[in-house]
Amino acid sequence: MSDSHTGSQTEILDADECWRYLRSSYVGRLAVINGSVPEIFPVNFTVAGGMLLFRTAPGTKLRALLTGAVAAFEVDGLNPYATEAWSVVAKGRPEPFDESRMQLPVPDADREPWAPGSKEHLVTITPTEVSGRRFAVTPRSRWWPPVDFSADWL
Repeated sequence: MSDSHTGSQTEILDADECWRYLRSSYVGRLAVINGSVPEIFPVNFTVAGGMLLFRTAPGTKLRALLTGAVAAFEVDGLNPYATEAWSVVAKGRPEPFDESRMQLPVPDADREPWAPGSKEHLVTITPTEVSGRRFAVTPRSRWWPPVDFSADWL
């Protein structure tokens, strides 16, 4: 682990560990640029080989994805005892799924979209960059209860 300037221990994950965490997850956040505005969307996803796959419907997300701009995809979680947290970010160019050169993974009900409605567009991101970190969770006594800033804003 490496020390940060605040004294906490943060471990930088290698690519294999990042992919292990990506494969263990099924909900992430997709960050795209919509015109000149950043947008973030929660999506259910799966990993197939070195690709991230997810379904979407027509709309803002799909339009932003199909511009050819790089997108970022973030997944994070906790170990079973909530003593260690991790975060992985993958960056790459999204593209429509091409069944002539890509094999669709076996369906998994947990990785289907949670939101209602038809999600007929299957999109892939083949990351050109994957990074991650893992760190011990700070005891709740240091950050709980939350601070009420409302009185300071008046």
